[in-house]
Amino acid sequence: MNASLNEIESLCKKAARGAGLSWGLAEEAGKAARWLSGNGLDGPALLAAQLRLDDGCAYPQLTPDPGAERWELAGRALCPLIAGVTLSDHAFLLRRKGEIQLGAMSHPQLLMPFASAAARQLNIALQVSWQGCVLEFSPGGEAVLIQADNFICPHVAGVHCTRIALATQGANAICGSIPALVTSVHEYLESLAARTYVPASDASRLSGAGAGLSDNT
Repeated sequence: MNASLNEIESLCKKAARGAGLSWGLAEEAGKAARWLSGNGLDGPALLAAQLRLDDGCAYPQLTPDPGAERWELAGRALCPLIAGVTLSDHAFLLRRKGEIQLGAMSHPQLLMPFASAAARQLNIALQVSWQGCVLEFSPGGEAVLIQADNFICPHVAGVHCTRIALATQGANAICGSIPALVTSVHEYLESLAARTYVPASDASRLSGAGAGLSDNT
């Protein structure tokens, strides 16, 4: 099915909340899916795959230590959503140290929207790489794919974020039309989003939630 960016963002936000993320993190997840979709990548499918891994996990379990030399979690791969939000909150480290090293990560493409935001925030060029893949982000946040051998990968051993002098300009800019929303992905995200719905009751309707009785007059 075809979906607008607004519809994708709303669905993905609710699904992330249903999977256990706070509303703030869920909003970031929705924005990330929107960014990916707006650049021709399948944001909902990537998010759905990650939420399957994170479903039910507590936020502290997924949060890396930004003060560590290498951001990683004991016994599991980093969540790119949580790592991405942490990167956004500590983007100043890229200016101070020049790089941030991250450990094993699932679905690293989900880190891209946050890298784009960090590049814009600091007005710097930024390189994000993992084995077989190199991406660069201009100070304006535009993404360019330099090496694509392992671009689509569900798990990588490590990710490096490095400040660079100038982003490469070329024909491999990441862009494209919004991909169609795959039915199975849509159904899974809807099932997560449904967890956020509270069944209406007579008491809630009378207190002002939902349509209320006055709409029937």
